[in-house]
Amino acid sequence: MKSDKNTLAIIEDRRVILDSLTAFFGASERFDLVFAADSAEQFMERWDDQRIDLLLCDIGLPGKSGIEVAWYVKRRSSSTQVVMYTVFDDKDAIFQALCAGASGYLLKNTPLPQVEERLIEVLNGGSVMSPHVARMVIGHFNPYLDKPYADVERLTPREIEIVSLLQDGHSYKQVATQTHISVDTVKYHIRNIYGKLQINSRSELITKYKRPT
Repeated sequence: MKSDKNTLAIIEDRRVILDSLTAFFGASERFDLVFAADSAEQFMERWDDQRIDLLLCDIGLPGKSGIEVAWYVKRRSSSTQVVMYTVFDDKDAIFQALCAGASGYLLKNTPLPQVEERLIEVLNGGSVMSPHVARMVIGHFNPYLDKPYADVERLTPREIEIVSLLQDGHSYKQVATQTHISVDTVKYHIRNIYGKLQINSRSELITKYKRPT
């Protein structure tokens, strides 16, 4: 009988944390834990043809880093969502993870039931980050979209990234390629962006939030 649970894989090098995650998600009613690995190399070796809906991955791994794993996963299976898991809210690591195609960034002090809820949010098309991390992302992708506009702070990190790419002149197809999502998903995000910013077109978006020259 086919399970209707979301499939999950975990990479974490600290045994006590890996055991805790394995015990929690192994008993989850919402996730089917496919396997857990303690290194990128072990994950790559064990991942054959299993469908993985979501990978929860530590950034600071021995050997290949979590950022390298994200690049590898998104190129092998673009539909697999990657959420980074770390003790640090390091700005450079966050940006590298987003560029690699990660959909979120969770700190290891997040209670496990809350981690599960956040992972479900990602699978439903959302992005997961704390508010202060989201503000760093706003400043990175477009400093002009920072504090002066309160409405922009309602955008998700993914939506902010899409706004920045549109301002750079990218087509919907190019945005989809850059962000590792489908064109239909890009259009879905754009509809949400227009609603949140109370605008109706790309030209209005670019005019209203034009970058300083």
